[in-house]
Amino acid sequence: MVRSKRGVVVFLVAVAACHHDGIPEPQPTAVQVAAVERASAVAGTRYSAQINPATRVELSFKVGGYVESVATARGVDGKLRLVQEGDPVQAGMQLAALSRTDYAQRLAEARAAVAQAKVALDQATLDYGRADKLAEHNAVTGAELDAARMRRDGAAASLEGARARLDQAATVLSDTVLRSPLRGTVMRRTVEVGALAEPGTAAFVIADISSVKVAFGVPDTVLPRVHLGAALRITTEAYPGETFSGRISLVAPSADPRSRVFEIDVTIPNADGRLKPGAVAALSLDDDASAAAASSTPPLVPLSAIVRSPGHAGQFAVFVVDTASGHPVAHARDVEIGDDFGRLIPIKRGLSGNETVVVQGAGLLSDGEPVEVIR
Repeated sequence: MVRSKRGVVVFLVAVAACHHDGIPEPQPTAVQVAAVERASAVAGTRYSAQINPATRVELSFKVGGYVESVATARGVDGKLRLVQEGDPVQAGMQLAALSRTDYAQRLAEARAAVAQAKVALDQATLDYGRADKLAEHNAVTGAELDAARMRRDGAAASLEGARARLDQAATVLSDTVLRSPLRGTVMRRTVEVGALAEPGTAAFVIADISSVKVAFGVPDTVLPRVHLGAALRITTEAYPGETFSGRISLVAPSADPRSRVFEIDVTIPNADGRLKPGAVAALSLDDDASAAAASSTPPLVPLSAIVRSPGHAGQFAVFVVDTASGHPVAHARDVEIGDDFGRLIPIKRGLSGNETVVVQGAGLLSDGEPVEVIR
């Protein structure tokens, strides 16, 4: 009989052990989390801005004619092609040229006219010299001497006019070549070889993007917070989590008549060319003082993160997510809350400001429970 009781006990222990082994592991609770914010971080005014090149020039021909050549560059296949948008250019580089035949002929004619005017001046000068010597012996009348002097002076004036026309012809000939006035990047090319270009025809747009200007507008109430030379940081969607630093280089003296805002430019170095003209950026006007004061402002958490303290009646808590073990675990932490800040609650005590807290699902958790963070 004793042996039978022992058998029953062993059997029950075995059954209990098997039942325990069959219980599935608890699944982590799905939650949403958010980083704790600072009051100054949300109080700062944010603006959308546009990135512009530091310098942008539109190049046009001063004279008309047929386009004879356009600058070339090597493509990705190693073959030469016409320059296009995005190609770099150097200062003084020839971008395009018109047919020079007509202008070269005009230059040759102007040179011939100068030569003829010089010969005429030399002859008039000799004639005046002879008349002046004869006048000393009363061999010519005063009227004849005056006439010789006038012919000499007229020939000199004709030579000056011919030389001016020669300079003009040379200038016009040089204007058939379009050169880049700066080192930069081709933003647009609108001419083709063989096309007829009229005077003033826009041919190229060249921009210097080694530095860029981030332009945005502010109302007059914000102007007291804006100062030339003040440092600002911008962010872009192209490079999330990365900031670019610059300084305010322009504060418009008057507001735009349509939008009634004042344009502000922030100049940012862009030697690597990552910031592209036309892209959109974002910035905050928080100054250095407000940034320094950020550490002294209370941390903020969403209202949905606040729960009743599981260990102390009448108190509040938040669940802080800890990933030190490699798996997210939620730990309850008692906090002292302040007056509401819209949908955000300032935390007077209990958080340092560097934590990540549960903002959705906190009411379903217990202290030390594993969680699964969902987006």
